[in-house]
Amino acid sequence: MEKDLVNVDEDYIYARVIEALADSLLAIDLFQGGHTRNGAGKAFVAVKSLISALVVKFRDNLVEMAKQENEKEWIKRKDIQHPLTH
Repeated sequence: MEKDLVNVDEDYIYARVIEALADSLLAIDLFQGGHTRNGAGKAFVAVKSLISALVVKFRDNLVEMAKQENEKEWIKRKDIQHPLTH
């Protein structure tokens, strides 16, 4: 039986936070080693992972904050389309 790829849970959130922490540490090492372009790329990936975790965690809050129905539907469609690869 195939697993539902659209269903994200707490494990997904934990994985993205751990990924953000690991990429942040790597970015710091790269910056300190003089590799600014690679460090900036890793820092960007870390922020993207953290935002992805936050969007999944606070999806309901984001939907509630939307004022118009079309905004709510847009959030519901887009929150599960965050990139899973880098």
